Amino acid sequence: MRRVPRALALVILLIVAVYATTAAEAQAPAKPAGKGGVLRVALIGEPPTLDAHATTAVITREIVINVYEGLFALDAKYQPVPLLAERAEALDGGKRYVVHLRNNVKFHNGKTLGAADVVASLKRWGAVASAGKAVFKNVEAVEAKAPLSVEIRLKEPSSALLTILAQVDSAAFIYPKEIVDATGEGQLKDYVGTGPFKFVEHRPDRHIKLARFDGYAARGEPANGLAGQRVAHVDELLFLPVPDYATRQAGIVTGEYHYIQQIKPDQYDRIKGTPGVEPVVVKPYGWATIVLNTKQGLMTDKRLRQAMQAALDVEPLMLAGLGHKEFYRLDPGIVFQEQPYHSRVGAAAYNQHDREKAKRLLKEAGYAGQPVRWLVTTEYEHHYKPALVAKSQLEEVGFKIDLQVSDWATVVQRRNKGELWDAFSTAFVFVPEPTVSPQVLCEWPGWWCNPEKETLLQVMGREFDVKKRAATWEKIQNIFYADAARIRLGDYFRLDARRKDVQGYVPGPYMHFWNVWLERR
Repeated sequence: MRRVPRALALVILLIVAVYATTAAEAQAPAKPAGKGGVLRVALIGEPPTLDAHATTAVITREIVINVYEGLFALDAKYQPVPLLAERAEALDGGKRYVVHLRNNVKFHNGKTLGAADVVASLKRWGAVASAGKAVFKNVEAVEAKAPLSVEIRLKEPSSALLTILAQVDSAAFIYPKEIVDATGEGQLKDYVGTGPFKFVEHRPDRHIKLARFDGYAARGEPANGLAGQRVAHVDELLFLPVPDYATRQAGIVTGEYHYIQQIKPDQYDRIKGTPGVEPVVVKPYGWATIVLNTKQGLMTDKRLRQAMQAALDVEPLMLAGLGHKEFYRLDPGIVFQEQPYHSRVGAAAYNQHDREKAKRLLKEAGYAGQPVRWLVTTEYEHHYKPALVAKSQLEEVGFKIDLQVSDWATVVQRRNKGELWDAFSTAFVFVPEPTVSPQVLCEWPGWWCNPEKETLLQVMGREFDVKKRAATWEKIQNIFYADAARIRLGDYFRLDARRKDVQGYVPGPYMHFWNVWLERR
């Protein structure tokens, strides 16, 4: 057995069966929590699916994070700690991980969690999820070694595996084996997890209803980020699709909704001054982008992608989308300033506003005015309004832009079909481990599959030295700007709002409603 690298040993210390949490880090309620009631959450629209393996759509995650769970969870410092796992061992220099499961954890259908469920779920995740596909390039086998033990054997050591298994974007959530077997790589139809809330019903365009799972096996440690104890204080969570900003905002004022998602930043002062309502600011949250189709169609020509990148003056786009300078920032880093691997490498290609360069590249590419089919939704104003400004700027240099507007669920469905589009507007949200973030994944829509970039991602994934990882990430960021497969616009900060009778809510990049209660007034 090879000696475990020191850096990996430090990672394993984070996932021992009982992890230490200081009083300052633990998220204890300010007062005894009340129980009962229906918490009504207004979302920007309908989710494209409730299958967490099948999408990176934030709107899906923000519902199902209350229903499904993974082997590990991210604590308040974005470190992986056990959730469904009891403990884990790293062996053979980080090429083999043995995960020991907690005993007597129940699924919502009454079945007891076992190793077979984990094996089936991880294999499906590796076949369906964008992060899973990236991880499984390095997976030799996933096997049950005992009723409550699973072994993951890797081709090469991984410094990122546990963090990836703890992420909730493209999440490695665990489903019952029978449901995985029945579903295969198709769309999940039975929404059964181990979380504090269970799925009750989805009435499209009306609501998604979750209810407290009375058989939930909560951990004993204090709440800490997404880790530790999870308690369903309310009887039900009701997620309501409300695409109109004004309707969401009016509903939080009247008390129709307890929590509303994504309101206009220019409404911050008004929300702050509304009796009974509290603004919720998430910073950092995401960065706005234009994703280009490198698989088929017009944008397979790198010169056209570079022309689009050269033409844009991004500040007017961000101001149009956010409406308030306090809620965006311009920065070339493809991870946030607050993250360890932030870099300004490639900054010369960011926010160029070089119209002559753009025109020259269009001419070199032989562009003849073919329409650029651009998918966008009005449900996210920070998608739609920047697209309108970008259309104007790009048409000034010679592009012809065909904005195809639909609801967000339709955009998410259509972006998986490369023949239907050339560009789409989206945003990349906070992901702790950059090597599996959608902005760099070959498997994600846009299909940016640069061989040098793929090799560097593998190198970074194997490396335990933080400085060496950072140097590799800078090379990846250089390629990001050279290839112009995604055009970075800028960081944005999210503004939500809650009624003040919603207690126990902890703001952060991952909206969730366990450990939250409704105060009786």
